[in-house]
Amino acid sequence: MEPRARKALRQIRRCFSAERVLVLKHFSDRMDGRGLFWPDILAVVDGPVQVRDPGVDEHARQKWRLRGTATDGAFIEIVCAMDRDEKGDFVVLITVYWDED
Repeated sequence: MEPRARKALRQIRRCFSAERVLVLKHFSDRMDGRGLFWPDILAVVDGPVQVRDPGVDEHARQKWRLRGTATDGAFIEIVCAMDRDEKGDFVVLITVYWDED
């Protein structure tokens, strides 16, 4: 994993640990539609096999893709963005989908 991705993953994990996570409705809908649960998301955040930087989102926030295995062993990819408010950093969960590559 490249140094920038490693640093981003540490930041994402810190946000999860501090419960500084904003789950967008789209993300929640995609989780429900795909039969995914919070432990599936945590499994990927805890042990991704790949972390990629696809650029920025529509709000100019740094975006990241975390690829890993859900609790059932299927590969999923989480798209999230980093943001900051008066309390500090937080993660915005944008979407999640099955990764069939």
